[in-house]
Amino acid sequence: MRNMVNTTTTFLWSKNEYHPIQEKLLTQNRKENFYTLSDGDALKLYEDRLVDSELLYGDIVEVIEIIGTFAKVTVPKQAYKNDPNGYPGWVIAKDLTAVPDGWSEALKQVAVSRSTAKISFISETKTSQVVSIGTILTVLEATAKQYKVLTPDGIGFIAESDARIIGDLPVNAVEQMINSAKSFLDLRYVWAGTSAAGFDCSGFVYTLFRTFGIWLSRDAQEQVFEGEVHTYEEAIPGDLLFFAYQEGNGEVHHVGIYLGDDQMIHSQTPGSKVMVTKLEGTKYQKELCAVRRFF
Repeated sequence: MRNMVNTTTTFLWSKNEYHPIQEKLLTQNRKENFYTLSDGDALKLYEDRLVDSELLYGDIVEVIEIIGTFAKVTVPKQAYKNDPNGYPGWVIAKDLTAVPDGWSEALKQVAVSRSTAKISFISETKTSQVVSIGTILTVLEATAKQYKVLTPDGIGFIAESDARIIGDLPVNAVEQMINSAKSFLDLRYVWAGTSAAGFDCSGFVYTLFRTFGIWLSRDAQEQVFEGEVHTYEEAIPGDLLFFAYQEGNGEVHHVGIYLGDDQMIHSQTPGSKVMVTKLEGTKYQKELCAVRRFF
């Protein structure tokens, strides 16, 4: 059964088991805004390996079964090597709703291109919805100032300046992508995060690239097998840099966006943040294992 996410974001949990952080999220009003977690809570997501990914408002899932407060799902737009149906996991069931009538993936779509944006509704029950960068919405009508979009809450409107039509890449796509990445400098790292509330390393690039209709796999270990192969000497701004344990010979564990001049922007590690790092003299210089190009 196909469903759609009806909250600003929701986590893809690794298990359908009780945890205090799950209880905290269940009691929050997350329908119209981001979740609220302390830095300690966010670190716990990593330490206890509670979640594997995050979904955004309007994302499609395939529901396999519902057990208690959780729905077991796969996420078709988050590619995963071990499941051809997409990333598997558990979502809080109340964060899902039926796909609205008239929705089709074949229709024109826009991607939210600012860190956050607001959808407005003409409704007695709901007036607005905050959404994250990377949120994908079906377009019903476009004007010079706004898009009329189909959402989990019905028909809404989003400013033209807050989103871009998915289709042909703009000529300055790399510049736009890097500027978007820099807008998140100092944002805390969140394990499994794919939203403006916090990213992990692969979630950071996954979300930025999907705003241009470029759908990477969800995890760095699989992203490294996508795109055009280049050497570091050939790297240009916008390329993805991948890093592996054992001085580049082991398992891929990190990804960043090349900025030029031996620098990358990345969501570094749990307990850290989005930052710019110069590779020379760091562990990243030794661990660099691959360069991939998508633009």
